[in-house]
Amino acid sequence: MDLTNFIIKNLIIMHKGTITLKVKSALILSIFSSPMALVGDSLIEWLHFNIAFMSFVFGAVIIDHVVGSYVHAYIKKDFKMKLNVQGFFMKTTLIVFVFFLGRGIVYMLGEENVVAIYFRMIMRLMVFIYPAGSALVNISIITNGKFPPLGFMKKIAKFNNSLDVKEFVDKDKGEK
Repeated sequence: MDLTNFIIKNLIIMHKGTITLKVKSALILSIFSSPMALVGDSLIEWLHFNIAFMSFVFGAVIIDHVVGSYVHAYIKKDFKMKLNVQGFFMKTTLIVFVFFLGRGIVYMLGEENVVAIYFRMIMRLMVFIYPAGSALVNISIITNGKFPPLGFMKKIAKFNNSLDVKEFVDKDKGEK
């Protein structure tokens, strides 16, 4: 019996069976659907609070993919569809894995303390800068290094090496 038939059978019993069968079918369906509802509800709640961040991350992935495809097809002339698709799925998968692991670490640290807040900020920057930095490098290749400015690209490289968010702060004037 497949899942659809199982659900339909128990729904029919709930509406046409005896009281005992109705209770039994309701219990079976509730036990079956409770874990899915719990996970689904948690996922929807998480997505609600992180939709803007995830939009920027996956927007950066798409931009990186489009610009990178252009660079490999028209500038480097080494474009291969198989490598392109593999790279896209690898980058997307790694972003999801790192974000998941980072959220786990933040959860273990406790959500509301200085260390957790700092680590959450670093994790978000890392997850975003991976595709965004790659896209900016590709854009720099297209513009022969004119845009984005070399100074900005060096700040991203320094952040990637140190994880120090102060790399994005003007030392003389505070935040940029």
